[in-house]
Amino acid sequence: MTELRNYLDDGANYQARAVMCYIQRDCDIESSWNTKEEKYDAVINIARWENCREQGYILSMVSSDYQKQLNIAFFEHRNSDLICAVKWEQTSRNTITIDTAEFGDVYKDKYDVSHSVNHGEVVKMADWIKVQFDHFWRDSTKNN
Repeated sequence: MTELRNYLDDGANYQARAVMCYIQRDCDIESSWNTKEEKYDAVINIARWENCREQGYILSMVSSDYQKQLNIAFFEHRNSDLICAVKWEQTSRNTITIDTAEFGDVYKDKYDVSHSVNHGEVVKMADWIKVQFDHFWRDSTKNN
């Protein structure tokens, strides 16, 4: 038997873990269904996001032509209870970390996030993230 406070604790903030669970429940990108192969071509990968007190996850998905990659890191903000997400494009063979991220025009400081929701609004954040990946996939297949 395990103490509840430690069960499934991988170091990420509990709000980030809740968002991850909602995304995991519905992580298939419907527009990527491949009838011939009978599988989804779009694959979302996950890893831990570690930025001092901002402990969450990073999700990444490669475009249909393998030329671009969308990354979304999400976590509870270190100075508030907001659930925040940072969205940017950067290709990488390995997991992107806070030390290897090339954010471009986003995340210039700790308040410059792509999207945020109030404490407890894990479904709203999960839905926003899902829409971002869906749009990215659709956009990546327009010219193919």
